[in-house]
Amino acid sequence: MTDIKLYGYSTSPFVRKVGCCLYYKKLPFEFVPVNPMDPRAITFTGQTQVPVLQIGDEWRIDSTALAEWLDELFPDKPLFGQSQQDKEKILVLDDWVTNSLILSSFRAVYDTPVPMTGKLRQIAWRFAAIVSSQTPLADEVRNAWPEILQTAPFIKHMMCHVDTSESVQEMRNRIGMELIQHLQAGPFFGGRTEPSLVDFAIFPQLVFGYMVGCDDKLAVAEVPELREWIERIAQYLPKNSILVPDFMLINSLVQDSEAQAARSAQSAIAWGGS
Repeated sequence: MTDIKLYGYSTSPFVRKVGCCLYYKKLPFEFVPVNPMDPRAITFTGQTQVPVLQIGDEWRIDSTALAEWLDELFPDKPLFGQSQQDKEKILVLDDWVTNSLILSSFRAVYDTPVPMTGKLRQIAWRFAAIVSSQTPLADEVRNAWPEILQTAPFIKHMMCHVDTSESVQEMRNRIGMELIQHLQAGPFFGGRTEPSLVDFAIFPQLVFGYMVGCDDKLAVAEVPELREWIERIAQYLPKNSILVPDFMLINSLVQDSEAQAARSAQSAIAWGGS
């Protein structure tokens, strides 16, 4: 097997997306953490963009292009379906993930008044702790992480694609509805019978905050269709598929699934169900 290395930071949704694709294809790889403040680990690329995937002596960038590359080299467990028509549909949904689902999380940070307060500041510090657990950050950098996120060039670039006539809450509500619509009754996104790139772009984005302790509960698991989808996708991935050190994990998806099932059973009993 050719040596495979994935370079990036685990707080990046695009890095986690590629990681899940590698796990799904059962390709052994080394995750090489990159310090976002000092990306010397990827100096060999001549740029600072992550993820970077290196296979043997060749490297490439851009998460969707990397998934295509993986399918070319390792066609088992395809990420783009079985036909060109499949691929075109998957790419449309993948674009929605990037420009709606992922963009909404960046907007939540960008649109928060300076100085950031409350829950978002706590989340930003938690992200700093995760980054520092793999590429140590100076104390002053960790303390300033909320402000660093708000002024990050990458996030500013992403915000160029935002429709500011839609409020943050309106955007979240719309995306929540679209998420269920795009599942198309499953079992996988797009109504597909096998996982695709879209599933591995969405899964780590939905579960990351809960697994690392930023969120108190896995909110999407309260929607039965999404809870069942999460359980299906989790079967294809290791317990820790989000590229953070094991000691940074706070919540388990297995525990959440069991707790949700228990709550549903209690609710059925309370309403006289069975």
